[in-house]
Amino acid sequence: MKSYLLAILLATATISCSSVTTITVTPEERSGIDNAWNKPIAEAKDIIALYDSIKLATPESKKELHILNQCHYVWHSGEYMFKCRGKNEDIHELPKHRFDLSLDNAIIAEFASKKGIGKFVDHYFTLQAMQQGHEFNEARDGVTATVFYPIRALNENDFDKLRAVFSCKNERIHNEYLERLKFPLNNSGCSEGLKSIHPLIERNITDSKLKQEVLELYKVFSRIMPGEPAPLSILKDAEGNEYTFADFKGKVIVIDVWATWCSSCIINMPKFIALGNEYRNRGDICFITVSIDRSEDKEMWLSTIDRNNMQQLLNLFPDCEEQSQFETDFQVSGVPRYIIIDKEGNIVSAHASTPGPEMVEMIDTALSEE
Repeated sequence: MKSYLLAILLATATISCSSVTTITVTPEERSGIDNAWNKPIAEAKDIIALYDSIKLATPESKKELHILNQCHYVWHSGEYMFKCRGKNEDIHELPKHRFDLSLDNAIIAEFASKKGIGKFVDHYFTLQAMQQGHEFNEARDGVTATVFYPIRALNENDFDKLRAVFSCKNERIHNEYLERLKFPLNNSGCSEGLKSIHPLIERNITDSKLKQEVLELYKVFSRIMPGEPAPLSILKDAEGNEYTFADFKGKVIVIDVWATWCSSCIINMPKFIALGNEYRNRGDICFITVSIDRSEDKEMWLSTIDRNNMQQLLNLFPDCEEQSQFETDFQVSGVPRYIIIDKEGNIVSAHASTPGPEMVEMIDTALSEE
């Protein structure tokens, strides 16, 4: 295979005899690389061996072909790792080859467009993060909803990738990741990490409807970032008494946003009740449920409260025929959703984790602050 590929490369090279040597890479040469990679790959060692053999058979002067070979290595490495969901031990051999690929490079952009821009970028940055010592689950994409489940929280690897994406000049990559950004913003709000991406989008991305949609999401979710005053939309209890979160100033407020039609909400409710029971002897915390059921479903709401032994909680709902101000203020696009507000009425988290150790840590921190 080495001699065959080398023969193709040498036969099709065009070299100028002037003082400056010019080497032109032909379509046949590029096809030779592509065809060499067009074979079944069963293990990581096959990917490494194929890459090394093509590299050895390719003249050093053929830089475009070396880049193309690197693109194939990144693509097949990512496909292999994601197919086995990071479980095969041999994936740790793949990050040993290190490349610094520019997303603005024409060969890389063309290769990524043919294979799938988003997947290629995911594969590349997964390898990069693993080279820095991160395990596969920390390194793999966390921006996109459809890649892995359960979805993990965004981490610094994701933010590094987004910063690189929105610093390059490739509009197709920009549009791919503008669309992808909608999910983490809607699902987790505007974290400090996502906030750091905002200036790059404003400065580097060509104006479009998609860009404006994402910037509007930033605008909306920045209002419910940690430290911002909690919105004071009106909620009602079963007797029609009205409340806003200002009524609980001086207490940490832990809120379970749910609906009677949401099976996950009902499944998680006992955990929320149990957590409330752990703090029941404290006077500086309250546990509240807010249902997003409509007014016409009030009887169902009340019967669900009784059936699930929720009476020890303060149970509220907006009592609206359509989407309520509460849902708009907190951008509630799905349930269950958990919100924590501190004693001063400021948001601790508008997208808190489900009842468990992480939520307990967040609550205890809020309780300890004066």
